[in-house]
Amino acid sequence: MKNLVSTILFFGVAGSIFFGYRWLRNSGEDVKTEGQTYAVIVGVSDYLRAGRPNQVNNLRYCDDDAHLFYSFLKTPAGGSVPEANIALLIDNKASKANILEQLEKTFAKSGPDDRVIFYFAGHGSTGYFAAYDIDLSDPKTNLLHQDIKEAFRKCRAKTRLCFADACKSGSMKNDVTKQKKELPKKSLEDLESGLVVLMATRSYQNAGENVDIVHGYFTKFLVEGLEGKADKNADQRVTVKETYDYLFRNLTTLPKQGPDDKGQTPVIFGKYDPDMTIAHLKSA
Repeated sequence: MKNLVSTILFFGVAGSIFFGYRWLRNSGEDVKTEGQTYAVIVGVSDYLRAGRPNQVNNLRYCDDDAHLFYSFLKTPAGGSVPEANIALLIDNKASKANILEQLEKTFAKSGPDDRVIFYFAGHGSTGYFAAYDIDLSDPKTNLLHQDIKEAFRKCRAKTRLCFADACKSGSMKNDVTKQKKELPKKSLEDLESGLVVLMATRSYQNAGENVDIVHGYFTKFLVEGLEGKADKNADQRVTVKETYDYLFRNLTTLPKQGPDDKGQTPVIFGKYDPDMTIAHLKSA
């Protein structure tokens, strides 16, 4: 009888431990955990064909802008993103082919609970960005906005962020290239909520750089906003709306550089909750 009782007690305790473990494990699985961040960061200041007739000129601070955004992503507010999750392409590393290859390779690592980011600083024009090896006499060398949109379409991550500090970058909001008819009818914005595209200018404006801040205006305000200055209600997080509002306040009040200066107004589009958090700040 004593052995029977001991046996019953043993299996009872063992069963409690087993099912208790399963409950704890399953409870942990039910809690939504924050996923990984994967990013492709591009900054081009020195262009392959700069100085040649009818080609783009070099820029001053786009490489610095890319490094600034890269450094931000590695901070707690930026998500403490591991270096292995970031492709940093500066100047001659930022050819069109390499940018597209890294977008496909890096974004392919993501899953539904992850976040992907594309950041670009460099020349831009209607419908495209200028990679390191752009040749203005050959449209095939243009890094089309549609190329970037396609990379986001193919991505599995629910949260997708796109930032560009480039002239006329707001033209990305419209399908203005001849390749439009070749793309699927489903547009980028038709995908599940979680897409934020934030551009430095409207489609007819130029993006400014400044020697005093040693950066492009857009990138400087973007990073300092995400670091906390955009946190208007001081709740220790920076939302999509707060980020855009901070950029708008600062960019639209920049002094004009001449009669031909059309100003700088940021453009935002996509499909997102304005209260979606982009940066988590450390509690005081």
